[in-house]
Amino acid sequence: MVNYIPQYSIFTFLVMSFISLKSLAQDSSIAFSAPSNQSILLLPVPDKQMASNSLLKITQQGKKVSASYSLLNTWNTKENQKFVRLLAIQLTHVSSTLKNKPLNYTLNWSDSHKTIQKEAFVLIKQPYLVFPNKSWLAESILLHPETNETENDWYTEGQTLYANFITNESLLKEKGYPKTKPSQWLFDRPRAIYQLYILTGEVKWLTEASKLTDFYINNLDSSGQFKLKQDFDLKYLMPNGLLYDYFLTGDSEIESVLKILFEKSLRWTPEYKDEYKFWTERHQAAALNLAIAYWEISGSQKAKNRIDDIVEATVQMVFNPINNWPLRGCPQHTYKSHEGKSGNSPVCSPWMMALLGDALWRYYRLTDDKKSAALLNAFGDFIPNHGIHFSDKRLKNMVLPLYLSSMDNKLLQIKNQWTDRQHACDVASLIGKSLYIKKQTKEDTLLLQELFNVFVQQCKDMSKQSKYDKKDFLPMLPPRRFGWTYSTTSDLPWLTSWLSSSQG
Repeated sequence: MVNYIPQYSIFTFLVMSFISLKSLAQDSSIAFSAPSNQSILLLPVPDKQMASNSLLKITQQGKKVSASYSLLNTWNTKENQKFVRLLAIQLTHVSSTLKNKPLNYTLNWSDSHKTIQKEAFVLIKQPYLVFPNKSWLAESILLHPETNETENDWYTEGQTLYANFITNESLLKEKGYPKTKPSQWLFDRPRAIYQLYILTGEVKWLTEASKLTDFYINNLDSSGQFKLKQDFDLKYLMPNGLLYDYFLTGDSEIESVLKILFEKSLRWTPEYKDEYKFWTERHQAAALNLAIAYWEISGSQKAKNRIDDIVEATVQMVFNPINNWPLRGCPQHTYKSHEGKSGNSPVCSPWMMALLGDALWRYYRLTDDKKSAALLNAFGDFIPNHGIHFSDKRLKNMVLPLYLSSMDNKLLQIKNQWTDRQHACDVASLIGKSLYIKKQTKEDTLLLQELFNVFVQQCKDMSKQSKYDKKDFLPMLPPRRFGWTYSTTSDLPWLTSWLSSSQG
């Protein structure tokens, strides 16, 4: 006998099955470990992974652990639904008999109508950082896409050798760079060291970056002025290391510091309308980084408006330049504006564009901003057309990035074949970001990708240690070079891998 199932029952069954499958698809979990004596855990979370209205459960060896949860920060998305960016977990019962034995936990979450409480408890001590893997952490903080095992040893091994020098106060002092010398604090060294920690997982670098961050904060006065520098200089307002510190420690005081720095940065006017006005891509980058960092941590509408104003001002410089200059793919300004000396030839600096491009890239990764994408696309066109030169036979006629390109008066160009190689990494990263944009629009990128490969190889060669050198460090002088080489290039390994796999 065949059982008859009414049509409405079949329909109901299918609907209920769909709902059940959908619910299962939205259930997620991650595993991590923490010492048994740690009661407060801190979890950075990538975008669109965990909704703020989630039901959370933590287990250990399959048994539910009593815990409370606090939503410390959310992603600034346009969607109505908010997503967790930083989560604190307080374990109610912690065993004191196991001492520091590592325990394996599993955190499960699923959709719920109830929103995770925001700042439900005060962090009375620094929480213990947890995450399932390095890729998860890089997605959460550096905004890298999800990766399997990106080949980044060529990058991190060289950076580690340089970092062993840069974080050694005795070696720096021996080379004439005591801790109080202000110039060595340019280009956000804490950021570069935090990135080394995220890429390698070596706790040493988390400790060193935290020490650098503390030194930097302790040398800011109440107005945000860097005490080691007598006069105001926008370049010494460096926010990204502070931002990373917040996402790795949950230190709530960082927001107030970033607010002070952001307010101080408003002294910089991003619009360029006068050919005699002082302007460099480096300062535009500093102002943009400050606005983005403060917006990320606070959600401030004032900071968001500032970001959009800076991006729009840069768009005007690139796509509607003054003096009827032809379009060249860079924010053109005069030599006098850039160098403070005579000369009204339009100029752009490839390595400073790399600094600005990095800030635009972060904003693009956060928001898919079309204007930022258009600027990155244009920057990639500028480099091969106006941003390179060739060495002489002593360096085998190698292609190099220009320090400063002067489009109408080549006599004003600033180039040095012996030092321009120092910018191979950052300019390669700028080209890689531009290639990423161009790949989305299916542009012909063959020539630009060849130039990218050339500069990546120069970057690799720069960080190779001689087989005859048995030291555990490589000197980098002046020390500020470490910042521009590594602070804006953490995405270079995965860009290299991604572009290699996408060829053809």
